[in-house]
Amino acid sequence: METIGTEMLNTEMLRMMRDPLGAPLHPTLVQILLVATFVLHIFFVTLALGAASFALWAFLRGSEWQKRLARVAARIAPNAVGLGVVTGIAPLLFVQTIYDPLWYAANTLTGFWSTLFIFVVMGGYSMAYLFYLKGSAEGKLLWASALSVALLLLAGWIMHVLASTQLYPEYWREWYAPNLEPDTRGIIFHAYNLPRVTFLLLVSSILSLGVTLMLFAWYFRQREDADVEYLTQVGNLGKRLALLAAPLLWITGLAWAFTQGIQFGLHIIMAMAFTFMALLIREGFRNLDPLTGGVRALGFWLLSLLGIGVIREVIRATSVARYGYRVADYPFVWDWASVIIFALTS
Repeated sequence: METIGTEMLNTEMLRMMRDPLGAPLHPTLVQILLVATFVLHIFFVTLALGAASFALWAFLRGSEWQKRLARVAARIAPNAVGLGVVTGIAPLLFVQTIYDPLWYAANTLTGFWSTLFIFVVMGGYSMAYLFYLKGSAEGKLLWASALSVALLLLAGWIMHVLASTQLYPEYWREWYAPNLEPDTRGIIFHAYNLPRVTFLLLVSSILSLGVTLMLFAWYFRQREDADVEYLTQVGNLGKRLALLAAPLLWITGLAWAFTQGIQFGLHIIMAMAFTFMALLIREGFRNLDPLTGGVRALGFWLLSLLGIGVIREVIRATSVARYGYRVADYPFVWDWASVIIFALTS
């Protein structure tokens, strides 16, 4: 009886926390846009992390051609951070539109880190830009590059905790008031899943970097003054990174499936999806020419990221469906002014 009462209370709590004005367009359409826009966001975020990490490693341990490539990576990193921020606005707005009870509850429970997040991103971008502008030419200011990587990882961790906290409404009251004593500091990381964050940030950053290196080789080989030997080395490195990441993607994906996924009865579906994804990347990249296959490589990876976005959304929707919260039931009123403004500014 206590469990039933708690479930009813959580159901009513989620319903009452929704925006009474409703969504400005059909919630299912918002959900589709949420998944679609997440793809570009996570690509640029992981590219920034991968590029910054490679630049740091290459200047410390790399060969001459790798140090030459490190200067390119140092330039990519701040640009990718900026693009990650810009492309992250849309999925954030969509989450706030149809999952507002989840988003604002998670931000309240982790308020200190939510507030700090923007400054962490600013610091990560500033350090990446400082290294590119003042240090990358001669491999100096490596501390700025290292600090940039650390801050970008912290930013990713904060967003991971926010996303994970949203999945457990049954613990929100306990987390907010342990032993009936309100904890308003918002400093505790209440929910996280190490396989998930490893999969989404670390392993994906290897793939995003590898794909971009192949794309770099494909693009610049068309110049009349192209250094074919150098570009071949770059393309081969990108291909090797992608092939290295494929089994890591599978292993961390299975770990994610059988830790968090199993809590919502999704472990079998997730395991099958990650197995297919790893095979797609492995077989797709294995037969690609490192100099000419950049566009196809990007296509394989974006398709995989779309699958990852769908999996994330299925987990979130399943977690709240336990309490009768369904996106399709979210109230909405067509607000064409908002839709037009969003379309034009996008």
